[in-house]
Amino acid sequence: MFFRLPFKIFVFAVLLLAISLTSVVSFGQDGEQIKTPNWFRGAVIKKRAGMNLKTAPEFVADLWNAIYTIGTKYNVPPTLIAAVISVESNFANVKGAGDVVGMMQISISTAKNISKLLGLEQPKNGWDELLTNYWLNITYGTAYIAYLYKKHGTFQKALEEYNNGKNKTKYAQLILQQYNLYESLHSAEIRNKQQLDTNNSPTSSEATDTLNTTSATNSQPTSDASNTSVNTSEIKVPPLFGVAGY
Repeated sequence: MFFRLPFKIFVFAVLLLAISLTSVVSFGQDGEQIKTPNWFRGAVIKKRAGMNLKTAPEFVADLWNAIYTIGTKYNVPPTLIAAVISVESNFANVKGAGDVVGMMQISISTAKNISKLLGLEQPKNGWDELLTNYWLNITYGTAYIAYLYKKHGTFQKALEEYNNGKNKTKYAQLILQQYNLYESLHSAEIRNKQQLDTNNSPTSSEATDTLNTTSATNSQPTSDASNTSVNTSEIKVPPLFGVAGY
């Protein structure tokens, strides 16, 4: 038997469903909640502001969701993906010289080749979608970097081939400097969160003192990639961090 719900109850039910669906944006493919790091939020807002672009909180959350989810899939650190996007496009969907497009500035011709090489699904709406769909763009760019890393064994060489230009060595070094900065900021944020969680939970004074002593010895991350030194020839893929929501 069917019956009509009172109008107010119906509206409440619709609003509740909408809220539930909206919350999905904050979760990865496996349902694990992905919290947007503060350092990432600040970096995206600052970079996009330099291009006179407004940045909504929902956009930043979904962009980190994409970077974290895709990076996990291809075993590429999210901070490296963020570094590439930061240098290449300032976290914006832009078109570069030639046929390079999107946040990771991957060329459409390269995308077609790696689609065949790696068995990636081709865009249903045509290759121009690489410009507007950053999930798709980041998937192709990250898959390509992962492939090049396996080919060369270091990020330095992988990024040089990714760029493949006259200044490819300086380009790779710039990316790795930005990566080193972002990873420092990310690691510091995780440490601070862990310390807060520890301080807010019942622990022994000895364990708390040990944690505080360890944290005090850690150096503060620099805020400028140009002041960051990194041995680019020895960098390899580290274990993925942030498994607890970051």
